[in-house]
Amino acid sequence: MISKLFVFFAVLVSASIVNAEWMSVVPGAPERGLSKLFGIPTWIAHIKDYDEDAMNATTVFSVVCIAFSTLNALYFIFFIHLPKLPRNQKTIGPFNSLVALYLVATFFASLSFSIMSVGRIWASFGVFHNLFEIALLSIIMIRQKSVTQRGFVATCFIYILMTMFIVIIAPWPLDALFFKFQGLATDFALCIDLGRLYYHNKAIHEKASVGSMMLASTDDEDVSDGFNSEADEIVHQLHRQRVKENRQMQDDPNKAAPNVTTPIHKNIMVLYIAAFLHAAGNALVTFSNDFILWVIFQFMYAIAFPMYAYYIIAEPDASRLSLYKVNYLKEMLVVCASVVVAASCIAIGIYNALNE
Repeated sequence: MISKLFVFFAVLVSASIVNAEWMSVVPGAPERGLSKLFGIPTWIAHIKDYDEDAMNATTVFSVVCIAFSTLNALYFIFFIHLPKLPRNQKTIGPFNSLVALYLVATFFASLSFSIMSVGRIWASFGVFHNLFEIALLSIIMIRQKSVTQRGFVATCFIYILMTMFIVIIAPWPLDALFFKFQGLATDFALCIDLGRLYYHNKAIHEKASVGSMMLASTDDEDVSDGFNSEADEIVHQLHRQRVKENRQMQDDPNKAAPNVTTPIHKNIMVLYIAAFLHAAGNALVTFSNDFILWVIFQFMYAIAFPMYAYYIIAEPDASRLSLYKVNYLKEMLVVCASVVVAASCIAIGIYNALNE
């Protein structure tokens, strides 16, 4: 919020310096390419060793991969998973709902990028990609329980309005730098918190070792009660599952052995890797405008977001997902670290651009 206000006031000051005249380009700004669809300036400066055929092929490939995986995940949820549930339990939970919306928003952002290239008009699509990253962070960081809660919806709406307002009034390249900065910061924050979520659930699973089948609360006294109770619940679930499977085998000895359920932390690891790949690709293309980095950035979309879709299919309701205890100091450190790293990436990119 502070960074957005700072940029806003900086733009206002810039406007006052030039006698309040509309300034669409900062003097001395680098030249930029034109939109494929509208023929107006975009946010992409000259790309070294640019190959349009390779760029289009990579972009279209990523769009197709995202489209196919997203449709597959939505089909599984609405036509296979939900119909099996009782009438009063037909839900996939707020976390998985946001992952699904994140996939849909990313598809439209990628499709619009392939049609018109990245720029102010494209930002109307790209802002929703960033919005659902922030929404996912809100569930992890502050335990947002419903995506339809009035305050949550209002906050998301204000974010969209403020972001697009700054993008519209800020001159090139400040508009692109601002959008890149807030996008990078959310990418890094989501990667960090999904990593913490993975290690938290992995620790609970290890605590609730099937081999020992012992209550976690009888072991280490220094572990938090919430952590122990979650481990105990997993032990009881595994025990009930084993008893049920044994009874089924006794009733029908010829029945094939049931499939072993994948531990939840392994499915979360898929999200963690996907978030890391996306953040890494976004950071690489910030460092330099080399064509190979753009290809890697676009190709990462074809890898990362099908992994998000796989998670929805593997863990359709996230009922086994355990959120770690909220520590606002740690969350502030995550936010600060993400902001610093994002700003550093942009600073490196500006330095490299000035010294080319």
